[in-house]
Amino acid sequence: MTAVFDMSQFSIISQGHSAFQLLWAGVKLGLYDELSISPGISLDEVSARLSISHYPSKVLLVGLTALGVIEKRNDAYFNSDLTERLLVSGRPDSFVPILAWQAHIVYPGLQDLVESLRTGTNVGLSRFPGDGLNLYQRLANHPNLERIFQDAMASLSRQANSNLVTSYDFSRFSHIIDVGGGDATNAINIALHYPHLRITVFDSPSVCKTATHNVHSAGLDHRICVRAGDLWADSFPSGVDAVLFCHMLTIWSMKQNLELLKKCHDALTPDGSVIVFNMMASDDLSGPIITALGSPYFIAIATGQGMLHTWADYEKAIFDAGFGHVKRVEGWPFDHGVIVGTKCPQSQ
Repeated sequence: MTAVFDMSQFSIISQGHSAFQLLWAGVKLGLYDELSISPGISLDEVSARLSISHYPSKVLLVGLTALGVIEKRNDAYFNSDLTERLLVSGRPDSFVPILAWQAHIVYPGLQDLVESLRTGTNVGLSRFPGDGLNLYQRLANHPNLERIFQDAMASLSRQANSNLVTSYDFSRFSHIIDVGGGDATNAINIALHYPHLRITVFDSPSVCKTATHNVHSAGLDHRICVRAGDLWADSFPSGVDAVLFCHMLTIWSMKQNLELLKKCHDALTPDGSVIVFNMMASDDLSGPIITALGSPYFIAIATGQGMLHTWADYEKAIFDAGFGHVKRVEGWPFDHGVIVGTKCPQSQ
């Protein structure tokens, strides 16, 4: 389905930087929290509560009202329903950590998107000094940015991955490796839903420190192991019956993903499975919009190699890696889905 491109859409896209910064200013200044506590306050009351003068308050409120982020009824201001759910502090579905990642990492790096497209490399990585050829290596040199990144990924995991835990049946597995498991949000959620499961979180050393702390705080040290390693240089633990990739194979090219999938095939038991959980692009490359807007980050900043790949691309790579049965599970929120490759088709 072709998206409508009219003047309203053109205005939002061409001035998207202003739209985002207005949205983010509302977070940083505490506007949405104040409207949640005291819905229906006036411009003057907003000004007083945010400790900014009348003129900048008007700029902020006019912008956010025009965007539909907040609502103006007579002289009173209210959060929209979606703002109340996504942008108020402490809400379970809060997008605030994800917006912080956008503000501090994605926005600076995407200034170099044009040159990244011309060269086919992540030119925007230069905005983050340090060693390493990708963002994930360089974040180890920037603890504050790494915390922002991990908080954003944990927020995404709490929202999108909650569907994975409740909608996909892990009961037939006994030991799962969560590759790129981050701060262990996924592993903890899965472990709590499936008390028989053992899980190994595999990630970089700096990230594993946070994961270890979180696992210990959850009282799951006896069931969740945290293993630091290099995704490319180190082999995966053998004899496991499932390898899970949550938002990981978007980072790399399909050629690189095939290499990782072959490593999975080697590590798995004869009836083991690889589980790929991602936002998925449509096979006809027409969208969806949330997926399409996510891909520039990967080429300009993250690695210069990844994108939100199509269902068909993942399925082909899983077959090419030697898996005998591939199954897709569609229709999940946030344009997510699951593809499962199993070594022995009779087990499905």
